[in-house]
Formats: sequence, C-alpha cells, structure tokens
Amino acid sequence: MEQPKPNNDNAFASFARQIIRWRYLVIIGTVAIALLIASGGRFLGFTSNYRVFFGETNPFLEAYETIQRIYSKNDNILFVLEPEDGQVFTNSMMQAVAYLTSEAWKVPHSYRVDSLTNFQHIEADEEGLVVADLVAEGELTQAQLDKIKQVALKEPLLENALITEKTNVTAVAVSIRVPDDDETAVTEMAAYARTLRDEFKSKHPGIEVYLTGTVMLSNSFPEISQRDMSTLVPLMYVVIIVLSVFFLRSFAGTFGTLLVIILSTITTMGLMGWTGVKLTPLSASVPTIVLTLAVADSVHILMTVIQSMRKGMSRHEAIVESMRVNFMPVTITSVTTAIGFMGLNLSDAPPFHDLGNYTAAGVMFAFFFSVTFLPALIAILPMKVKVSNKPGMFNLDGLAEFTIKNRKPLLWGTTALVLVMVALLPRLVINDNFIDYFAKGFEFRDDSDFAIENLTGVYTVEYSLGSGGPSAINEPEYMAKVEEFATWLRAQPEVKNVNVITDTMKRLNKSMNADNPEEYKIPGQRDLIAQYLLLYEMSLPLGLDLNNQIDVDKSATRVVVSLDKLTTSELQGVKERSEVWLRENAPESMFSEGASTSMMFTYITRTNAEGLLFGTLLSIGLITLTLLLTFRSAKFGLLSLIPNTLPIILTFGLWAIIDGEISVAAATVATITIGIVVDDTVHFLSKYLRARREQQLNPANAVRYAFSTVGVALTATTLILVFGFMVLSASIFKMNVQMGVLTTITIIFALVVDFLFLPALLIKLEGEEGVDDVYSLQPNRLKPQTA
Repeated sequence: MEQPKPNNDNAFASFARQIIRWRYLVIIGTVAIALLIASGGRFLGFTSNYRVFFGETNPFLEAYETIQRIYSKNDNILFVLEPEDGQVFTNSMMQAVAYLTSEAWKVPHSYRVDSLTNFQHIEADEEGLVVADLVAEGELTQAQLDKIKQVALKEPLLENALITEKTNVTAVAVSIRVPDDDETAVTEMAAYARTLRDEFKSKHPGIEVYLTGTVMLSNSFPEISQRDMSTLVPLMYVVIIVLSVFFLRSFAGTFGTLLVIILSTITTMGLMGWTGVKLTPLSASVPTIVLTLAVADSVHILMTVIQSMRKGMSRHEAIVESMRVNFMPVTITSVTTAIGFMGLNLSDAPPFHDLGNYTAAGVMFAFFFSVTFLPALIAILPMKVKVSNKPGMFNLDGLAEFTIKNRKPLLWGTTALVLVMVALLPRLVINDNFIDYFAKGFEFRDDSDFAIENLTGVYTVEYSLGSGGPSAINEPEYMAKVEEFATWLRAQPEVKNVNVITDTMKRLNKSMNADNPEEYKIPGQRDLIAQYLLLYEMSLPLGLDLNNQIDVDKSATRVVVSLDKLTTSELQGVKERSEVWLRENAPESMFSEGASTSMMFTYITRTNAEGLLFGTLLSIGLITLTLLLTFRSAKFGLLSLIPNTLPIILTFGLWAIIDGEISVAAATVATITIGIVVDDTVHFLSKYLRARREQQLNPANAVRYAFSTVGVALTATTLILVFGFMVLSASIFKMNVQMGVLTTITIIFALVVDFLFLPALLIKLEGEEGVDDVYSLQPNRLKPQTA
C-alpha cells in the first residue's frame, strides 16, 4: 500500500522537524526549565486569614475593620459544653466551667474570657455596689445553684449567648487579638484550643465539647486546602492515566501525557512559590484544574499522530503532520482558556485572582510542554500503530450522519431549549452561608452547626451607635434610644441575643435602688448614668472591662446581635431592616451600617458580581477577536459566539431546576468556562474550515470531515475534563464543589452544542449541498462513495 505523504509546507511542520531533529536537547532543556521554576515550590505556604477573601476596598470589610478599630477586636474561640445529663446548673458542671474558664486565659493572644462562672453579677449592700463572679469558688449548695440559675435565665446578656433556655448547654467565649503579621498565630491558637478541649474532656468525660468561632473558621481554610491537595491531586492523576490508556491505547502516548501534566503542574506551583502566593482553598485547587486542562493539548496532538500512523505514515512523519494541523488550534485554545481564567482578576476576592492567574499560567505551561517536550519524547519512545484504512476503534461517523439528517429538529429544538432555560434563570437565588462552605463531617462545620442550633454561633451583626460627642453616651435620651433599638432587635424572629450596654445600665440602676424590680430601667439623669458606669468599671476585674462595648472617649457604644442560621437574603434582610429603623427612629449621629464577618461573606457574591460580569464580557470579547483573527473571517469569528455562550445559559437554566442556589463560586463559572468551552468550537471550526478551504468540500462534507478528524479527540478531552472537574466536586469545600459541578455540566453542554447544534447551524448558514452524500474517511481526505 502506498504511504500518503504529509503536507509539510508550513512553518509549524518546519518547527516540528526541528523538534524531532534536536529531540534529546529539547527534552533536557524543557525539563531543566521546569525543574528550575518548580524549585519555587519550597516557598509555598497556606494563609489562615479569612479576610483574604475580600479586597482592600471591600466596603463590608472596611465597615467591620472600622468597628474593630474603635472597640476591642472581636475574633473569638467558643467552647460549647453539653453535659450528658442535660443539666448545666450542678456542682460538677459549675466546677468544670470554672476550670475551663481559668485555663482559657492561657490561649495565645487571648485578652478576655466570658462564661457563666465569671459573669459579673451586680448587687448592692450597705457599703455600696458589689460586682462579683456569678459563681463563687468551692462547693455550692442547692439554694446557691438555684439562685445562679435564676439570675442567669433572667439576664439578657447570657440568654442564648452563654446559656440556653433549657439549661442543657453552656459556653466559654475566648476573645482574641489576632496579630496581623503572624501567619502561624491562628494555627497555634486553634491547636492550643484543641489540646485544651482534649484535656478538659479527659478530666470531665461526661461533657461533650464543640469548638467554633472566627479563629476556628480561619484555621479551617488552610486545613481544608491541605486536605484537598492531598486527596484530589492523586485522584486526578489516577483518572487521567485510566482515561489516557482507554482513549490512546498507547503506552508511549499515556506516558508522554502523564509527564506533560506533571511538568505543567510543578512549574505552576513553583511559579506560585516564587511570586509569594499564600494558598487558600480556592488557589489550592489550581493543581487539580491545571492537571485537567493540561491533558487536552496532549490528547489532540497524540490522536492525530495515531490517526496518521494508521494511514501509513511513519512516526516522525505523523508527528510533523499532527503539529501542522494542530499547532494553531492548540495555540488558540490555550490562549483563549488563559483569557477566560484571567477574567477572574476583575473579581473583588483576591483568591479568585490567584486561581485565574496561575491556572492561566498552568495552561500556557501545558501548551509549551505539549508542543516541545511531548513531540520530542514521542519521537524517541517506541510507538506501534497498525496500518489500516478502516476507521479506528472509536469513530463518530454515525453521529455525523445523525446530525446532518436531523439538522432542522436539532437546530430549532436547541433554540427552543435555550429560550426555556433563559426563562428559568430568574429562579436562581444567591446563598453565601459561609458555614455551609464546609461539608458535613468536617469538624468546624459540625461543631458550628451544633452551636447555632443549641446556643449561639458565628452569625452576628454589629453596630456602633454614636452619641454626637465625647461622654455623650451618658445622656438619658441617648441611652433610651439605644434601649429602644435593642428592644426592636429582640423582637425580630431571626435574633437570638443582643449584647448592649443598656442591659448593664438597667441592672446597675436596679441594684443601686435596693434591687427594686421597678427600677430595672435607664436612669433619668446624666450624672447618675456617668456615676454608675464609673463605679461599675472600677469594680470590674482585669480583662473584663467595658472596652468591648464603649469607645475610649465614651462617644459611642457597640451593639452585637447574634443571629440564627440564616440564608443570604435573610441575613441581608436583618441588616437592611435594622438600618431602616435607625434612619427613621434615631438621630443621624446614631446611624451605623451593620458589619461583621457574617455580613462580609453574605455580600461576597454581590461585591464580586459586577467585576465578574465585566470580566466575562471582556473575556468573550477578547476570545471572539482572537478567533476572528485566527479564522480570518468576521463571519466565523462572530458565529463562534453562539456555541461559546449557549452552554453557560443551559447550565444555569438546569441549575435553577436541580438546585436553585448559587454562591460566589457559581458566579465565577461563566468567566472560567468561557475559556474552556471555546476549545471544542475552535477545534471543530478549524477542521471544518480546513476541509472547506484546502479540500474544497461542501458544508455537509466539511462537517463529516470535522467529525472524522477531531470528533474522537473532542470526546476524549471532554470526558477527561468532565472527570477532572468531577474530582474537584469531591472537595469538602463548597466553593470548589459548586465550581466543579457547574463547570462539569457546562463542558458536557459544550460538547452537545458543538456536535448537535453547531453542525446544523453551519449547514443552515452555508447551504445544504452534500447532505444526502455518503462519505468515508480515506487517507488525507474524504471521498464520495456510491450510496
């Protein structure tokens, strides 16, 4: 059989021949470059600061930090205690709480510890005001325990904050000042808290302990990053090896693909190390995504090599031919994928910048190794392919005929489906409940869920209510308005506890008036308020002062509202209703925007949406311009917009049916996937145009040519991408899960659109000539057969 000669008349073929000629030097040089860049990996580290998810100009971060600058920092560790007998007010339990309270002062960077036992109870005697711990040291009588229980259940500052109404759960709250410049501080504090918990449980085996709070939240981010990297990356390697063996049926091809993804991954991580990136759960997914995307280039090049060798070309000729026909499409798909990911730079959240930039870098590293290292390696390794004119084991000729025969139903059916999916988009709702970022079974998630369901948790909103001037908080009118605001807050169904200075003031007034219940109110004179506060502050022990409630010049007070576990819209509703109340009912000086960690995460999608939308549109524009120049046709460049955007619309329409909730990670999917789904369009259209321009085939036969030459490769890369992002969806971090699931769905829709809708659209626009022909693939071109 006469062997076909490859068409070697372009620069890409010349480049390939040089790679083959200098193959040993190319391998040595590319590996050396990879190892040099990869050495930066030794500088990689993890960040444990949840603030990393917010840009420096994020308005909700600025509002929260403003409150923290005025008052004491409000980062905390919460030990939630559940006695197995369900009784908090017993001698043994009180002693256990006192012990934990004492030991909790030793937590690194702690400055305050609050519990039932050291709650500052106010009483008055003949000599004046007495402020003392609610629970005295030593053995307690039943009468004393009953009194402690009575006081605790009547105290607004304790109810649903440190004790439940059922008196079956209590807590010890440790306030923390987290150093801004110490990356290891959070890890050390969390480790100390866990050690203390374990020691406490060994001394008091009948008490279950749950750990939550913002410090434990911060520590969960590096923990989850390390866990994902240690499980998902190895799993991804297994998936790629299995799928490569299945599709390539070649040891050399599989081995080459594996080396390309290893080189791509280690250079990407090394670059992150050299540039000082701190890993977050999002940026820690870069290796998994790069592993997935790096396979595509290799598969396209190797598939063409195998197809060419099956036609009778030698291995080196097949490499040259593969580089000739694939170099431009592979270049374009790499560039467009990188453009899509770099659109994440317009997000407000810095971790998305890292995810976008370094995935884009990884894609370009993969391209570099695929067009240099891979052909050089394949030119050396033995690779046997049986010569045959018959189609390979996998072919899509039947699908091509199905698409051509049913072009009209597919065209209009897809159009109708898209319209239905567009109509479903308004059903999507935003929900960025940050506790739910972590999967059930993860310690922080389970402990936080218990704390929220039984007592309190990390969902709060804080207000700094100004009084108009120094010491003006002593004005009775100001105190009365603060009390009115607190009363309104407590009437809201979402509120569990309100920590406000007026409760202390009412207790003081009652105590100073012989514990007369009718005097449980705000004093009516400025001097009395000032005297009571001064007397109370002088009576407080070190570490339990009022700096967490009153600013230095006594011009403002802090109100901390603890909330139930709420959806994003419910949290925003509480904040917005509170601000409306302040505008309508309080002086202008008292107005404050609600701020907290909860609020920062609640609005994270909103603060990112505008930038991500612009990033997506910019990516689409740049990708379309790239394709316009690549195809040398305004018609086909603009035409590519349709199959590139439809998968995203279909994905979110389907998501509205099966789930309906999206988080900030989902908002990034359009930006990410636009660069991925364009790959299928580029490869299909490039083969279609090659058939039209080089071989003068009519539209229908050009479609058949595209299916025959690139269909299997597109199927293979799609399956690899699907399994790769499905691996990402196995993460225990919801942002990664939702990003993985939605990207998987989008990639599947992209292949469906490019195989069923795009061919029908091309024939509709370019004419139906050849739709009734029967063609089979011959060496180098399609030739008509008798029907």
